[in-house]
Amino acid sequence: MKISRRTEAEARRVCERGLAAYISDRHSVYLNRSLAYGVIGGLVPASYILIYSAFKPLSWYWSVVPLAVGVASGFGYGVFTSDSTDIESQNEFEIVCDSLQPEEEQEVDNSDLPEQQ
Repeated sequence: MKISRRTEAEARRVCERGLAAYISDRHSVYLNRSLAYGVIGGLVPASYILIYSAFKPLSWYWSVVPLAVGVASGFGYGVFTSDSTDIESQNEFEIVCDSLQPEEEQEVDNSDLPEQQ
């Protein structure tokens, strides 16, 4: 399978930084995604309360509560579950980085095998 030079250069850069940096990057992406889901989940009921407060005697300040709960729960979920995909990330890292090694490094040492005539 042929990959573009840009993709290969990015993969080599990630491999040079190491497994710990790769997993740290994956944690950041996971945390950002969880936080975004929390914000979206909080905006829906906050918007409803904000609209409702325009027509009924309810303070618009109450719309902040579901937004704060959504942000806090999204962040908390991201923090507590970000390491759940570490094994997958490690396997992906090893597969990609092993495939980028030069062929002479990938060859198996056959010095222990008997010579064939």
